[in-house]
Amino acid sequence: MFSVPRYKIADVVFDAQLIYGYTARLCEKYLYSGGDTPEFTAVMDKADVDAEKKAAGAENFPDYYLESLALFRKLCDYILTYRQGIIFHSSAVAVDGKAYLFTAPSGTGKSTHARLWREMLGDRAVMINDDKPIIRYIDGEFYVYGTPWNGKHRLDTNTRAKVAAICEIRQGKENEIRRITPKDMLLVVMNQTIRPKDTEKLDNLFFILDKLLSSVPLYRLKCDISTEAAKTSFRAMVENKI
Repeated sequence: MFSVPRYKIADVVFDAQLIYGYTARLCEKYLYSGGDTPEFTAVMDKADVDAEKKAAGAENFPDYYLESLALFRKLCDYILTYRQGIIFHSSAVAVDGKAYLFTAPSGTGKSTHARLWREMLGDRAVMINDDKPIIRYIDGEFYVYGTPWNGKHRLDTNTRAKVAAICEIRQGKENEIRRITPKDMLLVVMNQTIRPKDTEKLDNLFFILDKLLSSVPLYRLKCDISTEAAKTSFRAMVENKI
């Protein structure tokens, strides 16, 4: 058993009793040495690893990797229950301090689209998280946070930014973008977050989604993989030119 590290992720301070060094290394840049009292302790054990293996259908994944997923699940459960936040499977890019979230099923091209934004915008763009950012509702505003669970390209920043827009990406032969309604986006977001079975937590999830989808501009982008596609989404989402 390793020593108990203290982390600050999504503005939540917590301790983690870990089994494997892999998880400690993964979360290293989120270590916290400030004076805030930890809100909870995540005690990891073999049962957590086995539960994650069953939940993910991941018999061939190594236990150290499954522990990292189990820790993330515990953190997300705590944030949903007590801190009005959810995990949102997406690529989150901050431009001039405001965050734009691209979501789509794996393999559709959200990471590639986020990369095209960064290449197009240079230092104006910061990759907050390329796979599993956390969104929190704080004082009437939504903020997206980087997390160590950052996808195959390992892209994340330990920071937060106010959410300016959410965009669903679909593959298409031509580049076109339009505003959509909360009803259009609801199932998209539901499929890209953790849906709890507990009734109280499910109520919390729907409360957050109702606030999120009714207060943040929502878009649907049909596109190919090109710089022109990135320009199309940028003009609409940042410059408000559709």
